[in-house]
Amino acid sequence: MKRTVLFTLLVATLACPSDKKVLRDTTPLDTTPADLGSIKADLPEAAPDTFEKLPQPKAPRVAASIPTAPAALMEAVQRSQSVTKFCFQEKGQKADPSLRGNVAMMVTVGAGGITAARVGDSNWSSGTGREVNKCLNERTAQAWKLAPGAVKNGTYSVQLSFTG
Repeated sequence: MKRTVLFTLLVATLACPSDKKVLRDTTPLDTTPADLGSIKADLPEAAPDTFEKLPQPKAPRVAASIPTAPAALMEAVQRSQSVTKFCFQEKGQKADPSLRGNVAMMVTVGAGGITAARVGDSNWSSGTGREVNKCLNERTAQAWKLAPGAVKNGTYSVQLSFTG
């Protein structure tokens, strides 16, 4: 038992750190004012800029016989722009953050308001835009609300532009 106690004390004594002196640099600092503009740096040449400006997507083609949307229809589109924004951000930008594009929606107006809305043509900066088109086809006709009789029955072109 005495051996165990002595051995434990010996291990504890050797394991405990002793007071150590902290060495400090006592060299005085040079605080003489200096003109830093005269100091020459030995740096390599800067690399050329790698930023590449992406081409702007072309405006989609719209058949000449389809009139542009009247003001009342455009107001309905603006009121519900959260739907188009959702499609662009969730279906497009999450997969391709640099996605940009233009879409021509063909909107059919009937006696009760908007009866159909579909992508007639689009021009996207990448193939991810097809997913945005699918979302627009599924959601816009239900989301865009138009009072009956506010717009004459027919098919109209609604131009949408999407940028990051």
